Amino acid sequence: MTSSDFTAPSAPAKTPRSRLATLPSLRHWIIAPVVMSVAVFALGFIATTSGVTSTELSVNQTMSTQHVGWLNTVSLAVEKILGPSGAVVILLVLIVVLWFLRRTPIDALAVASITGFGWVFSLIFKYAVHRHRPDPSLLANPLSPDMDPNSFPSGHVCFAVSLTIALYFLFRHTRWGSWILIGGMVASGLVAISRVYVGVHYPIDVIASFPASVAGILLWCGLWNRFAMPILSRVPFVTRLEYR
Repeated sequence: MTSSDFTAPSAPAKTPRSRLATLPSLRHWIIAPVVMSVAVFALGFIATTSGVTSTELSVNQTMSTQHVGWLNTVSLAVEKILGPSGAVVILLVLIVVLWFLRRTPIDALAVASITGFGWVFSLIFKYAVHRHRPDPSLLANPLSPDMDPNSFPSGHVCFAVSLTIALYFLFRHTRWGSWILIGGMVASGLVAISRVYVGVHYPIDVIASFPASVAGILLWCGLWNRFAMPILSRVPFVTRLEYR
């Protein structure tokens, strides 16, 4: 019997504490987002070049005549909370809670990056389609006329949808997963209605926000699964907390 007859026991593989080391992903994670993005672009260009805008404007005008004080306050609060500054604060809070309180830095980075990428991905459509917002002078009571002129899609709705999906991924294997997805999508729908109510988006803008953010998230999930863990597993301030 020689020493070659013996093999040293292999060290157990380190297991990440986080739930999102691997994200749910489609097999064709490049093709699917591209197809969805083409559809969103097509919808945007149809909206800007056809006569549908006048029909949509009539919806904005009708809603503008039905404003109620408390609903105005809620809608404008949603605008502030889910606007660029509010969205950044929400992401920072999520990072602090997941990284420093739950001690799961990979979850923190995953949730923040899913939400952020789905939100920022909408800018591709916004600046390529370049659809102007409803003219406030044509509305009975414009509540928020001074904004970036690009209307398609809604960044507020894209952020709400992206945040919903990120939190669903985090809790999908718990009893709260389905409730978070359903509740978040309902809330995203209400955000969409509020953007039309305020008078800063056409109906097609907010409808297109759903597939626009989903397309970005599908692409990000594929990129994350391919590149994130090999990189993060070499970062000391991640591995000190993450691996047990």
